[in-house]
Amino acid sequence: MAPLYFLSRDLLSVLRDRDGKITLRTVDNLSLLLNKFAPFLEENGLKTGGKALKRVLKKIVIPKYLVRTYRDFYKRYKDEFLESIDAKWGILATKSRLVVGLGDESIYETSIRLLRNYGVPYIPGSAIKGVTRAWSIEMLAELLEGADGFSKDFFERAGEVQELLSKGDADGFPGKVKVPSHASGELNEFLCAFGVCNDSESDVNLRGIVRDIIDIFGTQDKEGSIVFFDALLVPREDEGPMDVFEWDIMNPHYGPYYQQDNKPPGDWYNPVPVIFLTVKSGVQFLFAVAQSSTAEKNLTEVAWELMVGALKHHGVGAKTSLGYGRFEEKSKQNQ
Repeated sequence: MAPLYFLSRDLLSVLRDRDGKITLRTVDNLSLLLNKFAPFLEENGLKTGGKALKRVLKKIVIPKYLVRTYRDFYKRYKDEFLESIDAKWGILATKSRLVVGLGDESIYETSIRLLRNYGVPYIPGSAIKGVTRAWSIEMLAELLEGADGFSKDFFERAGEVQELLSKGDADGFPGKVKVPSHASGELNEFLCAFGVCNDSESDVNLRGIVRDIIDIFGTQDKEGSIVFFDALLVPREDEGPMDVFEWDIMNPHYGPYYQQDNKPPGDWYNPVPVIFLTVKSGVQFLFAVAQSSTAEKNLTEVAWELMVGALKHHGVGAKTSLGYGRFEEKSKQNQ
């Protein structure tokens, strides 16, 4: 059965082709398409969702005309804006599928974050800053294993670290700690961001590290000294479309359990497949950080290394616990 659309008269007049037919080929902007051109299917009632969207759109590519327009914007942003504020930028590529904005408000079961004017994926700077701070908290919690005054439970200890950082209380941390001999590779990368590399079982100036972290991310009462910018999709240089999207599926098994109070989480329920859109592995994004106008100490390089570590080990966006949202560094500014 053909999909149904509920559209305003004005929108219909724009979407009709020369023969008076409505066609998806008249809409290049995926953001506009997802928000205003939702297909409905008659299957056990009139419904829309990822299944209907996939049936109509099939394979999604960013058309070459839109790539060319977006590339002009991207070059101005990188060559003029980032250079003018002396930002540190570099290219990182997805190592796994990426989905940002999965839970955003949408007519579908799921969503994806796209630049409104161009319909290309991006990662908000707030999400990048958040995951970098979260990873820093995890690394501090690992470093504080066995420290006096902190919980023996890792997750409780991480909560204590978060509370102290939010208050800007660097004095609540030990002045120095010893790097454990069994420290993880992640912790070593974290310490390297502060110039402490390959120093297993040596004393680390923890309070100095904490002060820098508080300075970078800010507190409940003070903004941080580093600005984390939105990560933008790197456009292709030649004149062609971009194939960056990929359909994915999740199979919730316990729908009645989540929807009704008196239902147990039984294996006898039928799974309800949910189809959603992701960014595929191997897609490159431009990341950037810069010192704020009120910064007293230049911590741009430290913030960059922390961000790369967080994107590499923690991931950004939805479903990171399942391996989504991981990145690898491809190039740095001036390298």
